[in-house]
Amino acid sequence: MKLDPPYNEHLISDVGGLGLALTAMLYFAAWALDSKVVLSALIGYLIYAATHFTFHIRHFDHFSFLEAVGVGTGLGLEVALALVFLYVGWRVHRAESAATTRTEAVTRRDVSDQEPV
Repeated sequence: MKLDPPYNEHLISDVGGLGLALTAMLYFAAWALDSKVVLSALIGYLIYAATHFTFHIRHFDHFSFLEAVGVGTGLGLEVALALVFLYVGWRVHRAESAATTRTEAVTRRDVSDQEPV
């Protein structure tokens, strides 16, 4: 017995909601420009893009060669761009962390150099 009809409104609604949530996360990350927020949004997007790409490259049965190349290339570019942005975000995060560590070290040194009053 089949539990779900060929068109599953519940599944489509859930996937649409997840897509909207991911879009909201990416917009918020772009607005906030906090490296941890950006990295978490990009990791989520990379997971989505990679699984979407993987599904489609495994299901080219009814595609012409040109359609398969177009879909595979477009979805592959999404994965590649997500990886590039994730790498850049990670580098920015590391630079920010290093700068914070240096600033804290200088502040501690300046405080310890002061003579007691």
